[in-house]
Amino acid sequence: MAEGRMTMAWPRGGGEVAALMRDYRWDTSPIGPPDGWTPSLRTTVDLLLAAQAEIVLFCGPEFIALYNDAYAPTIGDKHPRALGRPARENWAELWDDLEPLLSGVLETGETFSAKDRPFYIERSGGVGETVYFDISYSPVRAQDGSVEAVLCIVSETTARVLAASRVRESEQRFRALVKASSDVIYRMSPDWQEMQELDGRGFLPSVERAAIRWQDEYLFAEDQPGIQSAIDRAIAERGVFELEHRVRRADGSAGWTLSRAIPILDEDGTIQEWFGMAADVTSRRASDQHIRLLMREVNHRVKNQYAVILSMIRETAKRATDPRAFEFQIRERIMALSRSHDLLVVNEWRGAGLADLVREHLKPFAHEERLELSGPDVTLQLGAVQNIGMALHELGTNATKYGALAGDAGTVRISWRVPANGEGRNDFELVWEEHKPGGAEPTEAEPHRGFGNVVLLRVVPSSLSGSASLERQPGFVRWTLSAPLGNVVVDGKADLDDQAEGRVQG
Repeated sequence: MAEGRMTMAWPRGGGEVAALMRDYRWDTSPIGPPDGWTPSLRTTVDLLLAAQAEIVLFCGPEFIALYNDAYAPTIGDKHPRALGRPARENWAELWDDLEPLLSGVLETGETFSAKDRPFYIERSGGVGETVYFDISYSPVRAQDGSVEAVLCIVSETTARVLAASRVRESEQRFRALVKASSDVIYRMSPDWQEMQELDGRGFLPSVERAAIRWQDEYLFAEDQPGIQSAIDRAIAERGVFELEHRVRRADGSAGWTLSRAIPILDEDGTIQEWFGMAADVTSRRASDQHIRLLMREVNHRVKNQYAVILSMIRETAKRATDPRAFEFQIRERIMALSRSHDLLVVNEWRGAGLADLVREHLKPFAHEERLELSGPDVTLQLGAVQNIGMALHELGTNATKYGALAGDAGTVRISWRVPANGEGRNDFELVWEEHKPGGAEPTEAEPHRGFGNVVLLRVVPSSLSGSASLERQPGFVRWTLSAPLGNVVVDGKADLDDQAEGRVQG
């Protein structure tokens, strides 16, 4: 055989590294030919070559590298040049890290082990990377008990460590998202029988330990069958659960939530658990319901408006003296209805202030300086806004044509009152008074029995279940409306502090 090679086929066995060792020119290696190795070292090499684990043996004070087929891929293009050579030649980039570990075992004879130990290594083309290994560095002793090599059993865990790091980063981002969200977070068992966790965010009672009877705690009995049906459907389809439903809130009251949960599946598609988020939509539901009520009210009011307009047309037509008068009167009366409607829209159909209503209806007649308003701050109901508005239009029209606003002088005083605390009566009262200097009799053109009188003495009082009177004297007109307070004022009451301390003046 050539110089530096053994005369026997050692090491025995197959594999790439065993073949390389059999053909290796050991006379060029600091460790020398294998026939000069100790029996313990040769036995250790036989063991590592036969092993399936990743093993590298660093021999002597120069830490000559011997390794097996399983280890070779972990060092990239260092293989096969690292075989039989001092570790420092091929692991220069991490020598400051590796050498203390090897020297420690060589000098102390104690085993060193670690999990997911990072190493910076250049495995291909001089490109460095940080990799991770589970390691166990053990002493190999010669017959005299001295440590002649370090046996390194390693297992690369880079993929696992990086995956775990990505999971941690994902969890951190998720937890940050959860903290930033105001939504309820919950986890359910695969069959939804057990609520495993719930962060109620003050909206629902939180759950820190698994709860079996969660439906009785969070759901109303009459809602449970429908919700369970949606749950069963999501489980059967292994799909998203999404439902808007009632819940029992943390304070015990009823609320609404939009709940959405997704199944967490394993590799076989089996549901492991459910992860969900639930938003508090109680306010939105109330708003939606309010809008629906408003739409119904608007629809009802529009129908009433049509009826009123048809009645106006019919009654005005009976008394119209010519087409132009008819057109003018109808237009003005419809515009009066529109002014009441506009006030209701501005106030989102919650009613309208009486003072605002008076000013709005008397604005077309000008003469604001000759109007006096007096009364408490009250908000009229929807029906009262329309009816009192019609009355104000008719009174203002007559005052402008025949009464206090027809000349350069004259005043109109509009006052209203509500019962004060302790009063036996419970009627709202509105009074319109006109004073015209000179006391002239009304002209014969004034329609004493026209549509205006019908509105003032029949339509308005009957609509509010009240009564009205109209008194006419030379230079003086008084119209009085009385009606149950609950039919006129929102909540059936006025702000009595305003009534006592700050009356509307105008």
